[in-house]
Amino acid sequence: MGMLKNLRLKFHFKALHNELNNRKPSKDRSAVTWKGAKSIGILFDANEPDHRKRILKYADELRKKGKQVRLLGYLSQQQEGEEFPFRTFSPKDQDWRYCPKSEEIREFMGQSFDLLFFLGLQSTLWSEYISALSKAKLRIGPSTDHTYAYDLMIEVPEKAGLPAFITQMENLLGKTNTPYEAATAT
Repeated sequence: MGMLKNLRLKFHFKALHNELNNRKPSKDRSAVTWKGAKSIGILFDANEPDHRKRILKYADELRKKGKQVRLLGYLSQQQEGEEFPFRTFSPKDQDWRYCPKSEEIREFMGQSFDLLFFLGLQSTLWSEYISALSKAKLRIGPSTDHTYAYDLMIEVPEKAGLPAFITQMENLLGKTNTPYEAATAT
């Protein structure tokens, strides 16, 4: 890695940690059941057409279950003249420290989703930054060393693909935060 890139990364993590340290303790973070979740934010890499189709299909499945879904996709190059059924951002929406900075991203991070999914098999600088600063109640993403990024991390072999990631995520969410009734004394 070049010296300039290392310097940019150092400033990226310093800026992120400053943001995290300056935040007031969030009242938004709380237990959310899979069935009780009403709003879901989906953050994803939108570069691969097959990946986009799978995520759009998944978003439609969630909407059919009565969930409100908002998508934000990352494009490594802004696609001039191409329209997408979701909002996008690109490297031009990041500052020199690789910190996302557009109004679109700030608005997405500011929404109090019940659940925030980063649907990708490997975490990225931008996904960790957006997830870490999100006001979502529960943030889910792939396994990473940066534990501040997600509340629930899922590890799936890369060859298993996105469908396996989604299946495992839903299975885990279905088993966690399950409301139980107190046992009655006899």
